[in-house]
Amino acid sequence: MEYAIMLSVMAGLATGVGGMVVLMVPKIGNRSLGVSMGFAAGVMLTVALADMLPHVTEEYQQWMPKGKAGIAAASLCVVGIVAALALQRLLPDPQLLLHGGQRCTDVAKTALVVAVALAAHNLPEGMLTLLGGMENPAFGLRMALAVALHNIPEGIAVSVPMAYALHSKWKGAGWAFISGLAEPMGAILTLLVFRGVLNQGIINGSIAFVAGIMSGVSAGELLPGGMDSGGKNAAIIGFALGCGVMLIGISVLE
Repeated sequence: MEYAIMLSVMAGLATGVGGMVVLMVPKIGNRSLGVSMGFAAGVMLTVALADMLPHVTEEYQQWMPKGKAGIAAASLCVVGIVAALALQRLLPDPQLLLHGGQRCTDVAKTALVVAVALAAHNLPEGMLTLLGGMENPAFGLRMALAVALHNIPEGIAVSVPMAYALHSKWKGAGWAFISGLAEPMGAILTLLVFRGVLNQGIINGSIAFVAGIMSGVSAGELLPGGMDSGGKNAAIIGFALGCGVMLIGISVLE
């Protein structure tokens, strides 16, 4: 139990580490903003589709046919994507939260939406890391490292636009650290809610569901935000780099 919680804390702190990168950037440009957000989207999507879902499908195949196992995992993933899209629609209008309700710049809008979205999805990520660590320490460690790897560029994705919008690099780094705290909070909430009733079905279902949330946030928030901020080419370059780095990481940690 303590080991699984430690993994979620480690993964969450990586977001703050990524946020500290903004302190070393002499000048924040739109292109670097787009690349960092595209990179985070590529890493998250790759983790969800190339590591988490295959793991769930393999587990399901132990007690149901391959076709049904794939349908079960895919269905839970789709539910997670729908949940992520619904969550994004429920987010408050950033125009009402910055500068006393005055209209803010496009970068400020993107910064606030990304920060809230990442904090929201860090909660189930913390749950995922805890459940993965409790199920299998080796799988939990691999998952925590994968989450930590993509949390670093996510920290950049939060801190860079926030620093630009708030005219303070320290405030941008602070927002990244706060969003990372949601990771261990998710683990603690999981213990409070599921303690005593955890089983293999809940663990595998949660992994597939959170994979959907991560996919939805990547495709619905991070990648479009990167394109809006830095241009289509910058976001796609970052996305490709994120996919490549994470595929290599998954292969090494396998």
